[in-house]
Amino acid sequence: MTALLCSFLSLGYQIPLHSTSRPHMPALRTAAPLMADPWAASSGIDMNTVAGVAAGLLGVGGGVALIAFTENAGKANEQRANAQPCVECKGEKVVTCTICDGSGVDPLATLVQGVREATGEAKPANVVTVEDWDSGPKQVIMYEEILSAYPVKATENVCSNCDGRGVVVCDNCQGTGIQPRFLERFSPDDFMD
Repeated sequence: MTALLCSFLSLGYQIPLHSTSRPHMPALRTAAPLMADPWAASSGIDMNTVAGVAAGLLGVGGGVALIAFTENAGKANEQRANAQPCVECKGEKVVTCTICDGSGVDPLATLVQGVREATGEAKPANVVTVEDWDSGPKQVIMYEEILSAYPVKATENVCSNCDGRGVVVCDNCQGTGIQPRFLERFSPDDFMD
């Protein structure tokens, strides 16, 4: 009898101490069996907490490792010389003018000249004024050393984009002939006022 009583108690049944109906028979009451982690009751840490802490530490460690890997790759990239030729001009520093298709002649050059005169813009597009603190403003011809290797091809209806040379300086490499790396294309100074 005691074995039966112990098995009922182990399954979660309760026996009242004062029973009026049958003192010799315990009152059986059904209850859901208690499923508890014995470690949780003693220290307050269960496996979900352990898994969450492990995932957090793994995430932080992975994030730090990824940042360190990226920084080291950037340092290694700075040490290597960039010798890849430009993909636009193939290392030639200039590309064919898209307005005149390399001929130096623009059939609409007279119309373009009329618009420039109406707006008051008489100087060529590749001449800029630079403010020099020592000697004052200067007129500078952009990429003069590169374009001097390409003589003027046309004397009438001269293309205003290439000044009759048939070529313009490559916009991708800025006339260096070397393909710029992705992060070297823009510097933070380009965005500062």
